[in-house]
Amino acid sequence: MSNFRIPCLVSVNDFLKIDFDFVVVGGGTAGLVVATRLTENPNIHVGVLEAGPAHLNDTVIMTPALYPQMVGNPEYDWLQRTTPQRALNGRVFDHPRGKGLGGSSAINFEMYNRGQALDYDDWERLGNQGWGFKDLLPYFKKHEHFDDPSKYASNNNIPLETTYDPNFHGIGGPIHTSFSTWRVPQEREWIAASAKLGARTGSPKDGWSGDHIGFFHSLSSIDRSAGHADGTRSYAVTGYLLPNASRPNLHVLTDALVSKVVVDNESVTGLEFLHSGDLYSVKTKKEVVLSAGAFKTPQILELSGIGNPDVLAMAGIKCQVENRRVGENLQDHPTVGFTLELADGEESMDALKDPIVAQKCVEEYIAKKTGPFSSGGSAIGFASFADLATPEEVKVIQTLILDSPDPASEGHTMEAKKLLAAALGNPDDSTFQYLFLPAALNISHGDSQAAMFAGYPGLEGKQGICIGVAVARPVSVGSVHITSSNPHDDPAVDPAFLAHEADVEILAKGLELCLKLTETSPFKEKIKRRYYPDESLDLSDTEQRKRFARENVCTEYHPLGSVGMGKKGVGAVDERLRVWGTMGLRVVDASVIPLHVSGNIQSTVYAVAEKGSDLIKEDWGL
Repeated sequence: MSNFRIPCLVSVNDFLKIDFDFVVVGGGTAGLVVATRLTENPNIHVGVLEAGPAHLNDTVIMTPALYPQMVGNPEYDWLQRTTPQRALNGRVFDHPRGKGLGGSSAINFEMYNRGQALDYDDWERLGNQGWGFKDLLPYFKKHEHFDDPSKYASNNNIPLETTYDPNFHGIGGPIHTSFSTWRVPQEREWIAASAKLGARTGSPKDGWSGDHIGFFHSLSSIDRSAGHADGTRSYAVTGYLLPNASRPNLHVLTDALVSKVVVDNESVTGLEFLHSGDLYSVKTKKEVVLSAGAFKTPQILELSGIGNPDVLAMAGIKCQVENRRVGENLQDHPTVGFTLELADGEESMDALKDPIVAQKCVEEYIAKKTGPFSSGGSAIGFASFADLATPEEVKVIQTLILDSPDPASEGHTMEAKKLLAAALGNPDDSTFQYLFLPAALNISHGDSQAAMFAGYPGLEGKQGICIGVAVARPVSVGSVHITSSNPHDDPAVDPAFLAHEADVEILAKGLELCLKLTETSPFKEKIKRRYYPDESLDLSDTEQRKRFARENVCTEYHPLGSVGMGKKGVGAVDERLRVWGTMGLRVVDASVIPLHVSGNIQSTVYAVAEKGSDLIKEDWGL
């Protein structure tokens, strides 16, 4: 552990001395954005309560390729698990969440992509004015510091072939984005093979422009600015907190678990928190801002008596504010794929399992900040259901979505279902996200991160990769609810993976393209065999693909929506992110997102937090 200290980190006694305007609950991806933006006004005092430790200047966090050492590790991961999944024979899934300052931006795989314009425009179509793509683009650019690829091209082990338009990127924001300078060579053949499978599968002009259909190298949240942080993770701590840590109006307390917000006749006047076993309270003059993430934000609301009276009663909590949408609308990205053994002479990140190779790569990273340990996310792709399916298949799935009954408190609203169904018939919709993973992960154990990263016993000493597909905007909707009044108890997290049959059908169709990629040159020449599932499984058969999807589905770990924004009775918060039925309480994190987005979510969460900060400033005239 590092003894690195910064001025804004305070003791509990010093924290309690401050007269706060705002207290932000959660010093993660969104919370540090909010705290940083609000304290731009020197007259506004902001407190941040983070339940985890500081983890400042931590080598494991800062080294891009060491994320497998953090997931499943209680020092960095809250070790959240799901409830038994009813559509998957009761399987229980690990669901890593970042433990400490920076939240999940400290432990994620650093993949940096945006959703398509349609995703955000649909938020607006659901009644959330000001949340369309044109409204959010300035906030995507505001948080981004796009490092010019021409400045580090000499470090690339293979040429960068992905095109980009600088007009869609920010160059002065806190979060550095870059293309990995070390990529497994098979990425090139994977992308080249995809271009042969349809007019829309080649690389887009810019995958961050709102139209990302096609296959391309992903950006990563890694600093390649040639400064002191070159080749390291760029996350909420390095981007937002550290540059502003000397502000006298910013006060951060770690290891502080919020137990509830204090509600007085629907007005939130402060909160209570636990620190070193003792209970404390703090008041706010303006607002409490919940940024504790898709699992903990609804938990705190319900512990405070804000939510569905029936859920609260079962946990022994008195209802203070009835808001039945709290904890509902949880959405996550279900994904499934193949493990491929590479042809003789080919190498992937599996080469690092050789201690001699790993040591050489460590030495390269220490000396130059290049090589495999400097690498983040890999290649990705997006495709539409309409391009891969027949008109008849499109109609069948649309009918399945629109005709399926959902209890009033669960599932998407009919408005949302209509948007999802219509998108399936739109050739410009990114129904699928395709993944290229540079090692032979054990996807037969997708419910356990540790088992996945351990790989297959039968592939020891060999080289492999994985390719997969995810449903970008799932029809299945789950929930997050407390089961007790103890803030130390995890809430019941039910992502409802593949609970709606439409998601199974969509995944089965998406797997068709994965199969075609393995049979298309020049990618097929890089493959020795399909290791899992082995060749005995006939994936040309739809029913076999559906069964394989159900038995092997895992997640991209992109939970959101559990305190979704929307009209009263539909959303838990309004379009200005204020909790319905309360005053002085707002939510700014992934939980407010009403419909999922196509792609990894960190850029969207940063954009939501930037916009949310501006909404707070506007409402208080700051």
